[in-house]
Amino acid sequence: MKTRNRKARRGWRPALFACAAALAAGLTLTLASTRDGAMPKVGDIVVFAPGDPHGDDGNIRIAVHRPGLPGCVLDLDAIRQTGGSLVVEARVLRPVPGFRLHWAGERTSNSAGGDCGNSADLFLGKGDLGSLATAAGGYGLSFDRSARLETTIAD
Repeated sequence: MKTRNRKARRGWRPALFACAAALAAGLTLTLASTRDGAMPKVGDIVVFAPGDPHGDDGNIRIAVHRPGLPGCVLDLDAIRQTGGSLVVEARVLRPVPGFRLHWAGERTSNSAGGDCGNSADLFLGKGDLGSLATAAGGYGLSFDRSARLETTIAD
């Protein structure tokens, strides 16, 4: 009887080991995929080259918070006309969970009341920042966009 019980117990060990290995591999892949792409990092930059209609995103308009000032609007159509950039300065929990950004460019909106100006500190949620980064073609300048920007500046 003892022999039979040992064989039964040994039969479960490989199956248990296989399940644990599969769980560990899945967890590792999940952590690796979310670490790089999901969360912007301090120092990341979203660049809008002048006149670069990178995607067909429709008219994206995002209301943003400013420290100590009334809110303003990031209007993708207006930003694409003259260009500009957003630099991720910090992750924040208030006023909304998201990021503190610095805007630099000619304007963020064509309406006088909605424009953030040519330089502003802004608070923006993760989803809204992701939408803007996607519309700009990602963080930073890709090779072909940087070549076009250098050509535009040289002319």
